[in-house]
Amino acid sequence: MDYIVKGIVVKTVNYKEADKIASIFTLEEGVITARFSGVRRANAKLKAMSQPFSLCEFSINKTKNHRTITSAFVIDLFNNLTTDYSRMICGYVVLDMIKSILMEEKVEREIFLSTINAFKNIETFNPYIATIDYILKFLNFSGLEVQYIDAPYVYLSRATGEFSSTRDEFSYEIDKNVYSTLRLINFNKQVEENNSIFIKILKVLHNIIYAKCNVDIKSFDFL
Repeated sequence: MDYIVKGIVVKTVNYKEADKIASIFTLEEGVITARFSGVRRANAKLKAMSQPFSLCEFSINKTKNHRTITSAFVIDLFNNLTTDYSRMICGYVVLDMIKSILMEEKVEREIFLSTINAFKNIETFNPYIATIDYILKFLNFSGLEVQYIDAPYVYLSRATGEFSSTRDEFSYEIDKNVYSTLRLINFNKQVEENNSIFIKILKVLHNIIYAKCNVDIKSFDFL
């Protein structure tokens, strides 16, 4: 069976002499696994389309047990994500969240559209703000929305990933500037440019993801 999907290449691994096996986040089928045959050869036509971040319309031949990419039409390769270190790491945070959290073959239309928008914003605007915004939307769409509190001191539980006004053995205090800036970004309010604060927010969100989803996303370590 041959059909077409719109998808983003999330990860590839080398397979046999010249192939790649790719995880592709698609609009129509969620995360799928497909094979790029011969793509590691020097003049392979699909070489650029088999790279992470590539957004394409993929033609797929599906048999009982395998999917093979037969052709691809490029929508956007998001080349600017790989020309700057901070943008590249933020881009990989996005890809790693998809790879680590989403179930295979479960359609996630809102997250798919949000991912494309996030890549455009990471390329164009402050990459840290764009990534924070994406993570918050990802959690919302996954039913894991961050709940905020009003308290003079705010603590984050490493066990539950929730904010609290009281401290226990599993929690730690959140810097007031970090917490207030996170809330402003969450509610689409303007914030002052402060990358050190933004990186601290991303570390907090990493802890929330670890607690809520039980996954440790290693690309956060490179921020």
